[in-house]
Amino acid sequence: MMVIFNDVKIKKEVIDKLINDDNSQNNIKHKWAKIIAFFSIVAIAFGGLNDTIDAVDKIYNITLSQFTDIPSHNKLSKIYVRASEELLDDTFGAPSYIKKTTSGDFIKYYKDKRFILSSVTRDGAIVAFLVFPKNNFIPNTSEHAGGDNLLFTPFSSKESVTDIRVNASRSVSYYIEENPVGEFSNLYSSIAGYSEFLMPLDQEKQKLFYRLSEALVIGDNVSELVVNLRNKVIPNFYGYSIEGLNDLESAILTLTEYRLMMK
Repeated sequence: MMVIFNDVKIKKEVIDKLINDDNSQNNIKHKWAKIIAFFSIVAIAFGGLNDTIDAVDKIYNITLSQFTDIPSHNKLSKIYVRASEELLDDTFGAPSYIKKTTSGDFIKYYKDKRFILSSVTRDGAIVAFLVFPKNNFIPNTSEHAGGDNLLFTPFSSKESVTDIRVNASRSVSYYIEENPVGEFSNLYSSIAGYSEFLMPLDQEKQKLFYRLSEALVIGDNVSELVVNLRNKVIPNFYGYSIEGLNDLESAILTLTEYRLMMK
């Protein structure tokens, strides 16, 4: 990749070296000072001093979007349950995919470079949303019942589960649960789940999902099966809801939907 500055091509590797592959928000200002100095020297050398400020601003935006997760984190930090649904379009632009639930609520999917967000809206407000991180993106989950380690530890690390749902079929497989605690537990519940949106289930997860799904259908005691699944599976998506798990099953991103939105 090349960055073009006053008709001068500068390799991506040069910028990588300047920021030393450090994507932390605490250090980006320090690294950015080096980049400003670098491009200012280039501007002076090639007679473009008058355009330096505008060019540096453009390069700053390019650097943030291409080499850090900061813009994605900033977008997610703006979204919360009970906010106006207009906030979604203002933050992400037009939705990439829209569905309607049997109860009449709309489910809208929004695409970012590092995640996909699905939202359930009603009467102009967000009543629930789910975040599906892509590989290597670590969202801020400090407000969730699972805390900062939500996407790194099994479901069993979170207690006080109030509801679960599971589905296992050739077309779509997922597990989702509701937890009543979290930083804003007096306003909405924390949601965590696992879906095959990135890749099909492996053989072990297939057995866990199918056994639990079958037991729920025929009305067997599922306590042991739930404990077994929660001990062995790590969440790969999360969210928040004021509606429990109602309608949220329809908002879970599937593998085929992910492929459609990413083509």
